[in-house]
Amino acid sequence: MIVVGTAFGDRERMTRAFARKGAEVQLRRAMGSRDPQAIAVWVRCSRFFGLWKTWAHIGFVALDPSDPWAPKLDSGAMRVVRAWVHSTYVPLEREMPKVSVRVIVDSDAPDTLHKPGL
Repeated sequence: MIVVGTAFGDRERMTRAFARKGAEVQLRRAMGSRDPQAIAVWVRCSRFFGLWKTWAHIGFVALDPSDPWAPKLDSGAMRVVRAWVHSTYVPLEREMPKVSVRVIVDSDAPDTLHKPGL
């Protein structure tokens, strides 16, 4: 899955600092977003030599409109088991960081496209 919106606000700095391959991420519903289907991507941040762990918002999941995850997450029909940064491209010049994440879900719905191991 591709993460979009990584260059806005403080997200670019957080992406550059913490979105490394294998970093733990959380998918959270973005209730304040203009898009009612928006799902935000938050990356785990280790600070102060790993003693203090926080989360930083780095963007939004770019999902296929034909397979909306928001209603499934809201209803409990789908649950994120594990999510992590799969790849990052963070150029030194002023260009938008590119991040992709992998997600393992547990779903009661048989038509879920993102099965474990993909």
